[in-house]
Amino acid sequence: MNKQASGSVVTGVAIFWDLQNCRATEEQIQCLVGFAYLQGNIMLKKVYSDWQLEKNRKLQDKFYREGFEIISIPSYKNKPNRTDEKLIRDCRQQALERPDIHTVILFSGDGDFKTSVRDLKDNGKKAIVIAQCEKNTSQALRIVADEFYFLSEIEQQFRNLQFATSTRGISIPFYIQKSQDTEKKCMNC
Repeated sequence: MNKQASGSVVTGVAIFWDLQNCRATEEQIQCLVGFAYLQGNIMLKKVYSDWQLEKNRKLQDKFYREGFEIISIPSYKNKPNRTDEKLIRDCRQQALERPDIHTVILFSGDGDFKTSVRDLKDNGKKAIVIAQCEKNTSQALRIVADEFYFLSEIEQQFRNLQFATSTRGISIPFYIQKSQDTEKKCMNC
């Protein structure tokens, strides 16, 4: 973990997002990025899908604007889990081999990732899993994660976030609190 000048510890965070398993709106993406910022310094952001089949170009643009590396894995009928395999490989190669990454956030409910989550934990990494909904979420993945959330929980928690744009064009979360006289106070998250 890195230390800032103030003496506080900064945790490196990596995000691996299986979009084919965990869909989100543009607003939800902002909430999820806000959640990730609260975990530490985001070092790596990757989103995986078959982008040729993706009909919502605004969604791809939103990920790009948020600084995600967009990984396109073409789907083939005889190899349905190619996206999962690539995400697992990348997670093992990048998150496990980088000592500056201490927390990994996985957006997926797919049980194929339980071994990877276990590997992360065995190597001293914190594993947070966020899934879209209960019916498509592996119970084994929920159990093995250090922390588990549904997308709706994160969205509800971060509903009042407003985002300012950094000098690099990436959204930075600010929490807006409304007092009784409707005065708005901004606090950096």
